[in-house]
Amino acid sequence: LFDSGERRVDFVLHPTDLSQAAERAFDHALAIAIRNGAQFTILHSHGRRATDNWADFPSVRSKLGRWRSAGTLEGIGDQARQISVSKLEVEIRNPVVASKQYIERHAVDMLVVATEGRAGLARIIKPSTAEKLARETKLLTLFVPAHGRRFVDGDTGEVTLKRVLVPVDPATDPRPAMVRAVRSAALLDDPSLEITLLHVGDGEEARISDVPELPFCIWNVEQRSGHPVEQILATAEDIAADAIYMSTTWSKAGFGKIEGGVTEGVLAGANCPVAAVPVAAG
Repeated sequence: LFDSGERRVDFVLHPTDLSQAAERAFDHALAIAIRNGAQFTILHSHGRRATDNWADFPSVRSKLGRWRSAGTLEGIGDQARQISVSKLEVEIRNPVVASKQYIERHAVDMLVVATEGRAGLARIIKPSTAEKLARETKLLTLFVPAHGRRFVDGDTGEVTLKRVLVPVDPATDPRPAMVRAVRSAALLDDPSLEITLLHVGDGEEARISDVPELPFCIWNVEQRSGHPVEQILATAEDIAADAIYMSTTWSKAGFGKIEGGVTEGVLAGANCPVAAVPVAAG
């Protein structure tokens, strides 16, 4: 499982529109960067001249001060001191273009973005910018919904990532998502993860295989029948998942469905953060 070649997270990019809905994503991005001792860039794209929106950028110093007062940063002082923070506003109106240009010049490992979870006609009329960026960059991307469950408390910085759902698609290698789910334990002060592998479809009874025996990780397996997106979302609610980690090619059909339908459907309906883990199309 751990021979997948997945890189550690040393550089986190948080593209933002500076809206209130993006605040949750900022909290997650900052917590991930701090606990990995990573470089952290907040990027805002706008057609107007730079610094017009400077006062609207989230204050890293103020946020860290609150988290430090809450005692959340105790024990991770070394990682916190390693973090390098940059705030950047560029005169490019298209956020996808601006982010891609930044990524071309920097070794970004992970994107953390806000998502509105649009579905149906609204999704057709106004497609997700965050999904387009993840699809085109092929980077590990954490989508944080504006509402619903979160695993980083914005007031205290506490990370409560305990239960993770990993959908297993027979057509896509699930191991990259499993690796990222296991490595998320590094975000916890007292690592203890319960990871549920979900198989959707009829056939032989699903079993747990090719998973590491780790003292901080409990593996569960569940099999359901029905529409993949509906079953993934239902299972996430049933187990009160703090996050969903999904392997995705962003380019081919999954679970026997239309191209991109499963990942995008989960992102539209998930009530918790979703990590889209890119894998090569088989």
